[in-house]
Amino acid sequence: MMGEFSGESEVTAADTETLLADRRRRYLLYCLHLYANPLGLPDVAHQVTVWEQSDSSGVCLERRLETYMSLYHDHLPILTGADLVRYEQGEDMVELGPAADRITPPLESRLRRDVDELLHAESA
Repeated sequence: MMGEFSGESEVTAADTETLLADRRRRYLLYCLHLYANPLGLPDVAHQVTVWEQSDSSGVCLERRLETYMSLYHDHLPILTGADLVRYEQGEDMVELGPAADRITPPLESRLRRDVDELLHAESA
């Protein structure tokens, strides 16, 4: 799946929809879009875990580690391959990539749809 999106070509509307279809990948992009860049991947994993849990008591070390591993192995390769995210492994830092501006409108549209759910998770 890593070769599916090439940083050498434009990210098409279909690519964007595919990239944003996965909730965890979308939440990672929300973190980078909403907060100062770069962010530590552990911090992103914590925030994604909070947003995914319906009960904040479920945000334990084990869940955060599972989220971190999923982001690292499953989602970062896809997003870095599409130039939407840059990842510095030595520092374990992630930031928006050079192509991120191409998906800002659809990302913001999805965020508007998800915001109530995210705010509810924050307050739980």
